[in-house]
Amino acid sequence: MSDKQDVAPDSTAARVALWRALHVEADPLPHVLEDKIGLKLLAPDEGWRSRGDMDPQFTRPFRASIVARARFIEDLVVEQAGRGLTQYVILGAGLDTFAQRRPEIASRLTVFEIDQPGPQAWKRQRLIELGFGVPNWLRFVPVDFEAGGSWRDGLVTAGFDDSKPAIVVSTGVSISHRGGERGHAARSRGPRPRIDARHDVPASVGAGGPRSTSRA
Repeated sequence: MSDKQDVAPDSTAARVALWRALHVEADPLPHVLEDKIGLKLLAPDEGWRSRGDMDPQFTRPFRASIVARARFIEDLVVEQAGRGLTQYVILGAGLDTFAQRRPEIASRLTVFEIDQPGPQAWKRQRLIELGFGVPNWLRFVPVDFEAGGSWRDGLVTAGFDDSKPAIVVSTGVSISHRGGERGHAARSRGPRPRIDARHDVPASVGAGGPRSTSRA
């Protein structure tokens, strides 16, 4: 992208990453999800906790829904990886950190992260700078939906095998992207992998941990 401002994390993705970190810092044990890597990627100034959208009490229900849906998906991926699944696709990956937090599982898969080119280029650079790197099993798939990009074509180019089952997830994309972009993504006829979506929300979400206000 020619606009330098585009090579930066999406503001919604950044907020979600900070909420995940705030869950670890502000919510009581047991934590639903342990994720402060997004915070490391962003490296915000020391006053980030004082922002209005980071108030621990006000953001509690939003924070709970974010970590609950992430844990729901992550447990599903771990379960299916144990059954032989080898492909995991994340639409609108943002600052997802599954590959960095769970390399013992992720390295047994091919993880495809689909996102806008600018934010994804920024994330790649930050992963390299922090020493995480970008292993061969982590595939970045830049797709510009506003320009008519096809995530199906991007996946195939990145090595996706549509003859094999996969888990394909999309969380919060319809909220963070503009209507035209969302519409194109929804209409894009991507591969139709077999998806096993049977799973229970972890008990800690409803007992002892933050209470979720939305269903994953």
